[in-house]
Amino acid sequence: MSLLTLHQARFDYGREVILDGVDLALHAGVRYALVGPNGAGKTTLFGVLAGDLALHGGQRQLAGGVSLRWLRQQSELGTGPQDQRTLREVVREEAFARELALQAELAGVAGALAATPHDHPDHAALVARQGRLQSEFERLEGYTLDVRLDAALAGVGLPPAVCATAVPRLSGGERRRAALAAVLLAPADLLLLDEPTNHLDLASCEWLENHLLGRSGSVVMVSHDRWFLDRVAERTLHLERGRLVEYAGNYSVFLRASEERRRQDLAAWQRQQDHIRQTEAFIRKNIEGQKTKQAQSRRKQLERMDRVDRPSAPEARLDFRLEPARPSGGTVLQCEGLGRTLGGREILQGFDLHVVRGERIGILGPNGCGKTTLLRLLAGQDVPDQGRVVRGHNVDLGLYDQHLQTVSDHHTVLGEMQAVDPVATLGEQRSFLAAFGFGEDMIDRPVGDLSGGERGRLALLRLIKEGHNTLLLDEPTNHLDVRSRESLEAALRDYAGTLIMVSHDRRLLDRLVERLVVFPGRPDAPRTPRVFLGDYGDWLRAREREREEARQAAEPARGGTPRGDRPGTAAAAGPT
Repeated sequence: MSLLTLHQARFDYGREVILDGVDLALHAGVRYALVGPNGAGKTTLFGVLAGDLALHGGQRQLAGGVSLRWLRQQSELGTGPQDQRTLREVVREEAFARELALQAELAGVAGALAATPHDHPDHAALVARQGRLQSEFERLEGYTLDVRLDAALAGVGLPPAVCATAVPRLSGGERRRAALAAVLLAPADLLLLDEPTNHLDLASCEWLENHLLGRSGSVVMVSHDRWFLDRVAERTLHLERGRLVEYAGNYSVFLRASEERRRQDLAAWQRQQDHIRQTEAFIRKNIEGQKTKQAQSRRKQLERMDRVDRPSAPEARLDFRLEPARPSGGTVLQCEGLGRTLGGREILQGFDLHVVRGERIGILGPNGCGKTTLLRLLAGQDVPDQGRVVRGHNVDLGLYDQHLQTVSDHHTVLGEMQAVDPVATLGEQRSFLAAFGFGEDMIDRPVGDLSGGERGRLALLRLIKEGHNTLLLDEPTNHLDVRSRESLEAALRDYAGTLIMVSHDRRLLDRLVERLVVFPGRPDAPRTPRVFLGDYGDWLRAREREREEARQAAEPARGGTPRGDRPGTAAAAGPT
């Protein structure tokens, strides 16, 4: 069943065409990824699908009775500054407006019934009305409303203390996560989610994936999180240059299929161009001779020919290398008994870590657990309360700060590059900036006026120029689009120095790191991070084994039979 269709949809901003005769059918129960280069119009397409933007041509049809919810990229739970309702109250009212109205109506009917004698003429009508309301309330699962609310708020990383806080006193990230919870909880046949993983930590990303995988409705997602798209999407919609092409499969399948399609389209275009050149040569040679009629016929054929558009080149990755100016010694960092307390809360306790040259280490953990604090201790920007960090011989540390404070608001884009590489010529600086998307119209722009993504690319440029042999990266992909993420991944893969990275980008962690520092997920857990040998995929598998072993160990306590004692089964293996 098609929930929403577009037929020959056209939309443009003057000369910039976003949709050029697009046909689309979104089917019930299907999860779609929407991908395309920056500026292709993905958010505009969401506006068209939601009905907020009127088409300039073609038709949009929403099937009767279909409900739709849209999480905008900048969505935040919004209330006035004088509104003192808590986050939980606001999400409850936004997500369950229909259920709460039914609940109030049921309470009114119950009060009327209590005051109406059984032999009164209105009693039977009230009973019938109560039955209808209860049936609708049960269909909407109204009796589990608060259980689902608390599970969703915890799932997106909002603890009870935050949920009990008045919305105007919350951070933008907390309000954004609350808006996501409200959209997910509200009954809807079709969800439009624009960057839903923004501001989520790894645990919340996993919860969101599982929630969407278990949801019966349809969803269309825009995201720079490649791991998320691979796990959740069943079909991929690619928007580029006004055309929308649908692929069966997730993001990785799309990458392979779209490249094959581009090769086939390019071959078809080249064949047609060869045919056109040969035909035009025949016409020129024979238009005034014995074969004039044949030449005229072929000219008419050319005029009637449907010309194949030249396929666009794939969006180029940023081509750069991270090269240490000199190698470090064998030992890069030695941490002994590190402890740190901030604001009366213990962040680290008794942490030891030995980092050798060339190692690649990832740091995992929930928001606020202390990952950035540990990175600042390693960089020497913070001082431990206990223990010490010893830096090895010839170690040259470079820090990528997630708040992008390594670039100066007081410089222009060109001035920032001149500050870090004063011997380069103006032409070399301009060429280098252009390769990272900073054209002539941007090089004199103040750094303070840049977007997050532009500022992130400029911070990367500093790291490239500075030539550090040890990189400490705090959420390096946060402000980067997919193209820039893949470019950074390629550069880090070839980097010959030492890498320590805090990241929620699971694909980056899976492909680059060899060891993980994992902070505990519970606030009451010991504050000593666990060091795990392996990449992100290895850690997921080990975590699942540990959970399975814990479930098996708990079975006897619940009165079950240990798995190894059951007929025909082997005893469970121990931890590996």
